[in-house]
Amino acid sequence: MLRLSMEKRKDYIAAIAAKVFSEKGYKSSSLQEIADYAKISKAGIYHYFKTKDEILGHILIKNTDIFMGKLINSINDSKKKGLNQRDSFEKLISTFARHIQSSGKRRLIMAREMHNLTDDYQKELYIKQQNLFNLIKGELLKIENLDKKLDPNIITFMIIGTMNWIGRWYKDGKKLDLDAITKQNIRIFFHGMLKN
Repeated sequence: MLRLSMEKRKDYIAAIAAKVFSEKGYKSSSLQEIADYAKISKAGIYHYFKTKDEILGHILIKNTDIFMGKLINSINDSKKKGLNQRDSFEKLISTFARHIQSSGKRRLIMAREMHNLTDDYQKELYIKQQNLFNLIKGELLKIENLDKKLDPNIITFMIIGTMNWIGRWYKDGKKLDLDAITKQNIRIFFHGMLKN
């Protein structure tokens, strides 16, 4: 670990902490346990993080930044490929679902531990989550033939909520794979569940 940059060392400690937090819960975990898992001294952790809260803030905020980057990359890739707005949005939702599904530990910490952040970290995370929400809503609003009677905020909340729950409950190896589930959800988003 000595050859890693300061940021990489912080990420390493945060990754170990994420494992500990997901297994034991944030409140039941100690800095000493994180140090033991990371094979460094507790004092070594203090060189990078002053508190356990700072580690949790780093995990949640960095994850949100990575998530936002993946969504932006999806949008940019769709533009390069010349996809129409609806296809681009479908690709964006698929990217969302894959990211949510990609790490059970991260998903568990996001769902279970956000309320443990102190005010400053909660405010920073809230702003980042608002930006993520606005990105999805902005892409939704670009779709032609969107029903103007429907509130785009509600649609966006519905999409985010649905993708988060799929991430929580979906298990590999079942009857439908993640792409099939995502495609059915997109179909329901665009067409409803009743036959015309």
